[in-house]
Amino acid sequence: MSTKRMSVANFNVVFFDNEGEKPLLEYFDSIVYPAFSSGIKKETGDSKYLIMDTSISVDKDGEYVFVGKIVKKTTLEIKSDIDEFGNLIEKDDTYSTAPYSMFLIYLRNHRMLYIENQKGSPSLKSFTSTAKYILNEYVRRLNKKAKEEGGLESPIPILSVIGIPRREDIESILKTVKSINSLTLRFLPLNGDGDIDFGGMFNTVSKELRRATDAPKGEIVLKSPKNITGIANVLEKAQGTVEPIFKVTYPDKTKGTINNDVISESMQISIIGDNIENNIPTIMTMGKEMKNISYVSETNKEIYEKNKNKIITLFPK
Repeated sequence: MSTKRMSVANFNVVFFDNEGEKPLLEYFDSIVYPAFSSGIKKETGDSKYLIMDTSISVDKDGEYVFVGKIVKKTTLEIKSDIDEFGNLIEKDDTYSTAPYSMFLIYLRNHRMLYIENQKGSPSLKSFTSTAKYILNEYVRRLNKKAKEEGGLESPIPILSVIGIPRREDIESILKTVKSINSLTLRFLPLNGDGDIDFGGMFNTVSKELRRATDAPKGEIVLKSPKNITGIANVLEKAQGTVEPIFKVTYPDKTKGTINNDVISESMQISIIGDNIENNIPTIMTMGKEMKNISYVSETNKEIYEKNKNKIITLFPK
């Protein structure tokens, strides 16, 4: 048995074409899956990030799950070490390494499990920036070719990966601060209009106002909110469709920022052996038993059923 760190998130991609916003599954077979299977690399300093070993799996309910790895290919420099006598010694060694993490995206509702294989594995933040780069670069190449050949251009993808917080984590972290100076709620385009019903003002900002101004994103800033239970209720209901940013003051009077990745749900899971891939069926089943993964809105269901045949075509013949 071994232990791995797993996070829960909302993998959200919206495509903008001449008809407006289109959800992830509308272009899953023509853009998302081939982009993630293209081998495009994101280079940052001496490191290269790539997505590989992508596939479509089926969970215990016969629903489709997009599975893959994000790999960080890098070189470690060893300049010092401790020898067998406990002495600090100088060294000049380099080691090639490629730690990875695995992602499982439940295509029925685009909720995601993210499992880090080891210390140094790419974080959820690294996955997000890599996925954005790969999608944008793939569409850029498609559109360059379309212009050269006089074909139709592909729509622009807007990707956000938002960790889903547990209300217990929200409340426990906020109780450690002296005061919340502000809470910014960033609204992003959703995979369909009916994911979350915030009601009244929130819907106006998250959908109607964005569309009226042709803005892909929007936000509300709440000054000095004091009701921690109320904040937890809002973020729990949001299910990873809103990105919260807290500006706070701690009891020692220092000021700080609490981002969503601090309060997002993560846990340690036990797997058989040390190979995550061999445990994918078990992990998929584990995910379906989690509230944040099992939630499926009516709009999610409609989009999934409408586009399910596109996913089927991706299975090996």
